[in-house]
Amino acid sequence: MKLLKLTFGILFLLSVTSCVTTLPLNQQFYNSKKVGVILQVDSIGMAKAGGQGLLDMALTPGNRFTEPLKKVEPKFNLNETLKSEITSILNSKNKQFQFITEKNDYETLNKFEKPNSDKKYSKKDFTKFKTINNVDEIMYVKVKYGILVSYYGMIELDKQGYVNIGTEVVDLSDNSLLQQENFQTVAKMNGNWKKGEDFENLKNSIQDAINNSITTLKMKF
Repeated sequence: MKLLKLTFGILFLLSVTSCVTTLPLNQQFYNSKKVGVILQVDSIGMAKAGGQGLLDMALTPGNRFTEPLKKVEPKFNLNETLKSEITSILNSKNKQFQFITEKNDYETLNKFEKPNSDKKYSKKDFTKFKTINNVDEIMYVKVKYGILVSYYGMIELDKQGYVNIGTEVVDLSDNSLLQQENFQTVAKMNGNWKKGEDFENLKNSIQDAINNSITTLKMKF
């Protein structure tokens, strides 16, 4: 399934994830070094998948999903859920860590100039966090979630709850990657998305996708 370009806000499109380097976790990560965890959970939104031209995209903006998504968003508290899960994962491995709660925007980080080396490096320069936060590594977790609508042109084919998680683990001594993953989980909608008390079908589908994504996240670490 081809994923289309990305925009932000209550309506956004999923980016193509094939361009992201997949690098399984280097077991060097489970050493005595301290990792700073940056967790960025975007506001709930609508994502599109499938084949659409520019006109098709313009005529299917997804505005009708905005209010229902806003209504179910408080039911999840996804930031705290993932914070708890990450805490559990790292504690189980006896890994020293701290959450970095200062406001950070990945997009505004400086671009990293890759040295002449066979190592894989983050495209963004995370090294400033070593001194500012007194950590040796960074675990950056970026999360998008909501409803995924599949299209053929302007025709809606399917609707699913979904979660997309991208992770990077960076060694701050040289900004090299110890891990990089991007994965998406989806869950079917049992019944009409807008039916049920307080959009119950929509909420349940997104919750199922969240549960599935947490299972996958645990497998990655």
